[in-house]
Amino acid sequence: MKRILALFLVLFLASASALAEPLPLLDDYAEDLVIPYDEADASSGTFSYSYRYPHPDEAAEGGAEINTFYTELIEYDLGFTVPIIQEAFEGFDSSTVITYTVTCNNDDYFSVLIRREETNPDITRISWNGHVFSRKNGSPGMTYTLPKVLGILSADESEEWLQNRQTEKADKLIREMVWNMIEENEAGIDYAGLTEDYLAGFFFPEENFYLDENGDPVFYLQPEDVYEEVPDNAELLIFPIPLEDILDEL
Repeated sequence: MKRILALFLVLFLASASALAEPLPLLDDYAEDLVIPYDEADASSGTFSYSYRYPHPDEAAEGGAEINTFYTELIEYDLGFTVPIIQEAFEGFDSSTVITYTVTCNNDDYFSVLIRREETNPDITRISWNGHVFSRKNGSPGMTYTLPKVLGILSADESEEWLQNRQTEKADKLIREMVWNMIEENEAGIDYAGLTEDYLAGFFFPEENFYLDENGDPVFYLQPEDVYEEVPDNAELLIFPIPLEDILDEL
């Protein structure tokens, strides 16, 4: 019965998505900062910081709440993160480039995958971060949590103990499902040295996910957490899991 209900929910969402109206996007929140450490001395190095974030139309459902998230994020980065990076690499050329890809945009959800590339004197580091927002039930400046996406926590739930319990429940299940996918390793990825206990130390499903175009969760691992030596041009390691499969196990 549980599986039948889960399948019905997925089919309903799939049929509804055909009529979905995407969230309209305006010009990106974007800026390119180039700051020489000493304008009179070219050898002193240059710091550059470039970002691109989505800018939803505030007149559309959910747009204002999502904009609050990104304007606060930008304010924090420019006021705190950028000065720290500048100070740490003073005298050297360093750069940070932030871009994004919209992964889901329908009546219910807006999701993006943020890519951050940092180049410093000794290394180039690339990391990714997924953001998921509910257009109908979102709060200003807040992403939408995994338990709420899965429907095991109501949109307006504020009890901290219940939020923690349902998050732990979702995390435990997703870690098991991802570990099973790693063991099957259909993609032929080298996971040598990775154990289930080690995975639990850096993989946090409630944070490490985004939604695909169908609204299904995609969980991910950063290459630097998996490989002892990150291969050149290493991409994000992704584990898409259909919503119906997760609901069937809950």
